[in-house]
Amino acid sequence: MKDLPTYYYLEHLHECLGFISGSCEALLEEQHWAFIEVFKQQPHHVQCTLARSLNRKSPFIDSASLRYDEIPDPEHALQVCFDKQWLTQIPATHFLEWLEQLTKPKLLVLLRDHDVDNVLSSASKAQLLSLAQAHLTFALVSEHAIFHQYVYRQVDTIIDYLLFLFFGNVGSRLNQFSMRDLGVMRTRKKVAQMQARFASLNEATSTYFYASALSELKRIHKLGRIAQQPTLCIDTLPDAHGTLARQKRNEYLWLYAKYQLQLKSDWQTVLPILDASELPEAQEKALRIRYQHADKEQVKQQLEAIIEQPDNSHILAFAEDFLARKYQKKRTSVMTDMLRNSARQLVLDEVHKHRVEAATVDHYQASGIQALRTENELWRGLFGLMFWDIIFDPAFAVGNEFDWRPYHLRHNNLYHDQTERVEALLIQCETMDALKQHIIAQATAHYGEPNGIFRWHKQILKRLVLFIEHAKAASLGNVLKAMAQDYAMYSDGFPDIMVIDNQQVRFEEIKATGDSVRKNQLLTLSMLSKAGISVGITTVSWGVNPMQPYVVVDIETTGGRATSHKITEIGMVKVINGQVVDEYQTLLNPQRRIPRNITALTGIDDVMVSNAPIFAEVADEVAQFTKGCVFVAHNVNFDYGFIKQEFTRLERHFSRAKLCTVREMRKARPGLASYSLANLTRHFGIEMSRHHRAMSDAIAANELLTIINEHRLAEQSNSEL
Repeated sequence: MKDLPTYYYLEHLHECLGFISGSCEALLEEQHWAFIEVFKQQPHHVQCTLARSLNRKSPFIDSASLRYDEIPDPEHALQVCFDKQWLTQIPATHFLEWLEQLTKPKLLVLLRDHDVDNVLSSASKAQLLSLAQAHLTFALVSEHAIFHQYVYRQVDTIIDYLLFLFFGNVGSRLNQFSMRDLGVMRTRKKVAQMQARFASLNEATSTYFYASALSELKRIHKLGRIAQQPTLCIDTLPDAHGTLARQKRNEYLWLYAKYQLQLKSDWQTVLPILDASELPEAQEKALRIRYQHADKEQVKQQLEAIIEQPDNSHILAFAEDFLARKYQKKRTSVMTDMLRNSARQLVLDEVHKHRVEAATVDHYQASGIQALRTENELWRGLFGLMFWDIIFDPAFAVGNEFDWRPYHLRHNNLYHDQTERVEALLIQCETMDALKQHIIAQATAHYGEPNGIFRWHKQILKRLVLFIEHAKAASLGNVLKAMAQDYAMYSDGFPDIMVIDNQQVRFEEIKATGDSVRKNQLLTLSMLSKAGISVGITTVSWGVNPMQPYVVVDIETTGGRATSHKITEIGMVKVINGQVVDEYQTLLNPQRRIPRNITALTGIDDVMVSNAPIFAEVADEVAQFTKGCVFVAHNVNFDYGFIKQEFTRLERHFSRAKLCTVREMRKARPGLASYSLANLTRHFGIEMSRHHRAMSDAIAANELLTIINEHRLAEQSNSEL
């Protein structure tokens, strides 16, 4: 591991405080200034002690762990931290939380020293913690040596706000610096510390208040303790100043109301909380509650008002759908209608049940139609590259390199604040050629830069250019404008795949039997359709497809572990509709000695493979031969695992649907004494030219596949009767 400089942690604390006391001086209250000034006055070893403690995730710290070379007098440093009330002994109010932080050995000591019965060394930590919470009290434990080993970081009430100003969220700690420097975390290093995130003290403190409240609410829920959430009084909540504060306030109110409803709280007490939130989800829930419990005519009037003057697409879609179903006697929802009226319906082989999108792509490609999985990535990439110069304008590069989300997207105000620049760029890129050149230029200039919008990869520009060349520039402009106007709404929910058929591009959301359309998907699909993009839902049902291509594979290896052994031979047969249409066989040089026991089993020795190709030389052939096929083998995970590992060594991706003839033969012919390849071939009278040679075993496994598919087809026919 990389060695860090002696005063590494302290230097980064100074860096953080320097930025805060400089760029953020207007955002500090008296208590924050007091802490910064007192901290700067302390001796070096005291500062180091606090810096080290602040890098701990938990506020409960074993004081013995604060002994480092840069702290020559740890006892004195700790005493100063106690004097300044930065560190204290464990408060009684945090006793139970402290117990949760203890290791299993320390819990064992505490329980046994206090004569708790039924304390077993074999018990889990959870069991020991339960005993401790039931039998130990603060008064009992506060005199114990283990208790006195620990200190409590009380300065967090101040530090958390300062870190919020620096990092922009309530979850980050100073260990972000070490994660960056050790290569665990990537940052946007080109971003300079330009300015504070907030324009005023009120904006900063109100955003911090609601961000903290929201984070705590989520923590309580994660721990399964939503019943412990504090009572909320809307009238006492602070005003939200600024876009981000209002956003966090709305999220907090919605989440609080949602949890209250889970606790079966009185709907009349929850309604005011929902009404106070401006989130579409909260508005929708409030209307549903009023329809169920209150004045239905009033709800109708509200729905009609929303339709006449909608605030956003989410609430508009809900209002139109709810009004139609509840007041106009429409029997099904918009989402149900979209599924029922899906333009395309496919029947795919049931072997693909766990990879429906990839199987649909394979289906199209086997039919000579170009198809790619795109989902959100394609659209986010197009958006990010289109508006890169506006989004990452240094004038709006707030904060520092740890900021992943650009300012305008964080506040969801790109179009509102930059209307003229956005419109000018859309006009500049009105033609396909102009848009393509702009995207290429931006990708070339910024490739690999962390951006918080999309992930760079080798194929992204190729896919974007392909898309642009087959789409209407005007339609793309409409989509890009909609995303700029409301990126929070239209940053996800995009269709699964892009299809180019007869030089026309379309997008398909793939839904298997039983799947539903999520609300965000519905809204995004609707937006794309209105923008002029060909889009629809393709429903997939499962069956047995006789025309499904299979590749039956067998390999021989130097041993049984894919990570440490290598392939010596590959045999493959390609099968369509029960007929072998192609074969592939080759010995491989494993570039290591073949053990004697393996040679005795397979007949393959070092001399036989000495002039054979290595896997890297045949990788393209293997990939092409298996493309679009179901990978079949006897004990498939063995053969598949070895081949996938070989591709991994080459830093290449390999993914195919799998079928195991062992597992499927157990279904087709239950009750046999053995399902080994040798025993099955004897049972069914299948001839083998040479057992434990790849091609011979692959041909035999194909005979088993024929039996399996006959069984599958028979079952399908019976189910259709």
